[in-house]
Amino acid sequence: MLLTDLLDIPRLGLVPVVPGTTADRRVRGVYTTDLPDPGRYLDGGELVLTSTTWYRQPRDADVFVAALAGAGVAALVAGTAGIGELPDSLPQACERHGLALFTVGDDVSFAAVTETVLAALAGPARRSPGADLHRGLVTSMASGAGPEGLVDLFARATGVWCAVLSATGRSTAGGVPEVTGHHLDRAHRDALAAGTFPCVQPVPGGGKLSFFPVQSPVARRPPAAYLSAAGDFRDWAPGVADAAAEVCALLTMDLVARQERRRIEERLLRESIDLVREGQADAAEGRLRSLGLDPESPLTTVYVSTTGSPYGGELAAVVLDDVAGQIPGCSAPIAADDAYLMLVPADDEDRTPARIEEAARRLVPLLAHGWAAIGTGSPATGAAGLRRSLDEAHHAHRIARLGSGTVRTATGDDLSSHMLLLASVPDEVRQLYRERLIGVLEQYDAEHHSNLVGTLSAFLDASGSWHRCAAQLHVHVNTLRYRLQRVEQLTGHSLATLRDRVDFCLALSIR
Repeated sequence: MLLTDLLDIPRLGLVPVVPGTTADRRVRGVYTTDLPDPGRYLDGGELVLTSTTWYRQPRDADVFVAALAGAGVAALVAGTAGIGELPDSLPQACERHGLALFTVGDDVSFAAVTETVLAALAGPARRSPGADLHRGLVTSMASGAGPEGLVDLFARATGVWCAVLSATGRSTAGGVPEVTGHHLDRAHRDALAAGTFPCVQPVPGGGKLSFFPVQSPVARRPPAAYLSAAGDFRDWAPGVADAAAEVCALLTMDLVARQERRRIEERLLRESIDLVREGQADAAEGRLRSLGLDPESPLTTVYVSTTGSPYGGELAAVVLDDVAGQIPGCSAPIAADDAYLMLVPADDEDRTPARIEEAARRLVPLLAHGWAAIGTGSPATGAAGLRRSLDEAHHAHRIARLGSGTVRTATGDDLSSHMLLLASVPDEVRQLYRERLIGVLEQYDAEHHSNLVGTLSAFLDASGSWHRCAAQLHVHVNTLRYRLQRVEQLTGHSLATLRDRVDFCLALSIR
């Protein structure tokens, strides 16, 4: 249908704000959002509905409208209920980007607009699952039924089983019969690797799963959750895919409300951490109690950072959010230096490090060009103990960053390692140190197709045992001696002395 057709529907009450924009654009769907930059969730042709809660300053309007125009949406409908009037910068941005802008009366809800447009798109002979389903979904969420109520209502109305998954793929509500948890995990990882949503992934037995994203209320982060539904959404009855998208939109709205509360918690936690570090124990412990954290019960401090993903360091906050969803009583994650910090109630078995590592590994498809570093302090009580745990986690995180692999971990137990000394040295000094000792060997290996660096590493791992190292490398002892003599000649260091062996060990530890 065309934009002009929408203007001819009296009950919508759409009022053009930006004249002269293209009125013959075709509308292919409806999308409700209050994200500051929703471009990556749009396919083009949508009628976008927004309440403009994302607006803080004039620049925000240009970022929002540019994202819509770049995605090729049909038009923007801005509601004024609760805000009085539109900011002047919004129509100005729409004029610059050639995007049609409408307002809607306070007595017309976005739900009514969505219902009317979807019904018009379906046509008289192809109604969507219907106004009743739409009203039921909205009522269910408003009544506090939560995700479980939404997916149950959706399944009963459409016959399509579905599950709500966390950002890392854990099932948090609903379910898809005949699909095991293992196969759901595999399909979710494949969906992350594919990188586009909605998407369809096969499951054993010839079935398929459709994945829809639940937008994060925080900009620059990946979806906060996913709706996984049985079958290929392209084969569903008319309107079912739109209903699934509406479930996702309602879940996002619920997350937006939570995020507002989270901002207050983040501010209080920052103040608490500052008081802990300043040694103001009574004030710090009082602040922690106001957050629902008991300083007299063991708390574990965690630092997490991520690099190389499309979402940069924001992926670390997603990892910690997932852990907070599993462990009651966690603090909100807050940005700290180049990482995210969170306080976690410790249990008797202290499974926190393992849970965080598992959450990070579930997001490995998003870390194809980078890594996650996790540093964990020892469980501690009281402000003094928490200060020690904070320091431990901070240094453990620095050690983890020096590790190898996609997910790198370190705990307070690793602070007695030489890696702590390396972590305290600036990056450029570490790299210079490694280059002076190992660089000549790497150059020789590249030019002669040899493996002197690997031989040296194996010799040190074997604690200097010639026979054990030769057996490990499957070479004769004389061959090993020749290679290591070449190492000594090229580097000017002797493997016969403990001092030089330590130098080589440290250099090889630097990635």
